[in-house]
Amino acid sequence: MTGPGFQVITASGRDVRATCLRLVGALDLDGVPQLRTALAECFAHRPDRVVLDLWDLRFCDCAGLNVLVEAKATADGIATELRVEGALAQVARLFALTGVDEVFADTLPRLPPRTVL
Repeated sequence: MTGPGFQVITASGRDVRATCLRLVGALDLDGVPQLRTALAECFAHRPDRVVLDLWDLRFCDCAGLNVLVEAKATADGIATELRVEGALAQVARLFALTGVDEVFADTLPRLPPRTVL
């Protein structure tokens, strides 16, 4: 459970057509409403670009992953570029195992393939 352990910090840079959402902590079912609200507010302004900063996201489960995929679909639907930056090991592995890394292929580094002996 995330409780107070999950935060979405919204920042607009010098370019008012771009918004950055920094996800901090552990994103699970409890954090989904907060993220959905932040994304809805962000997309309501129709920015040219949204950056999801995952450098401080230490955990994400399937509920959080679902919201990220929905955000990509929403962004595509309103012609907004959605970039994901800084997926740490657990999040990057979740993306790879579920194939979501393909959805964010332009913005995420690829994990090296695992060798099973």
